[in-house]
Amino acid sequence: MSITLYFADRSSALPALVGLEEAETDFEAVRLALPKGEQKSAEYRAIYPRGRVPALAIDGQVIGENLGVLTAIAFTFPEARLLPLADPLKLARAYELMGWFATTVHVAFAEIFRPERYTADQSAWPALAAGGLDQAALAYDEIESLLADGRPWLLGERFSLVDPYAVVFWRWAERVGIDTTAYPAFAGLAARVLGRPATQRALARETDSAPALQQLQPTE
Repeated sequence: MSITLYFADRSSALPALVGLEEAETDFEAVRLALPKGEQKSAEYRAIYPRGRVPALAIDGQVIGENLGVLTAIAFTFPEARLLPLADPLKLARAYELMGWFATTVHVAFAEIFRPERYTADQSAWPALAAGGLDQAALAYDEIESLLADGRPWLLGERFSLVDPYAVVFWRWAERVGIDTTAYPAFAGLAARVLGRPATQRALARETDSAPALQQLQPTE
């Protein structure tokens, strides 16, 4: 099986990297430099036309969006137990949380980081960013409340890909000025995820992987 993950450092691709490392499988990690616009290059758009990360290629079939990517990883490596595949209600809960992350929490941060996605009117960007920050803070409050019963992981007693997905937003807190000391339970979750050997290997990939354009451009 041939697996390639296209990602960017400190991006929402973290749970995909962690999932592949948790599965202890061989894969190629191709890093795109978002500040340089490599995700918009013709070379990358030929692979994934939306020009976003993560994108996962399995035996030549390319899947994008975290819900799709994480589902593919979990079902390709069921022995890793990355999602509760045998429990319909718990799996539904996993998708509820990941859907919320994708459609609400990530969007809140995008309104802060990339307001041009939503309007070309630059005068509206400060209001978008302010609204995004308010929504991000509400999301932190909700994640904290989910962990308030002392559970170690968002789905209960067992780690799942929902957890590193949540840590994506934890890593972005400093960039937007969220005071993380107000969220001790979330902090504990982040520490547990970041302390896992698979996560450590995933984080190493963020700096050790070859740049995308170097790999995508044909050689003489």
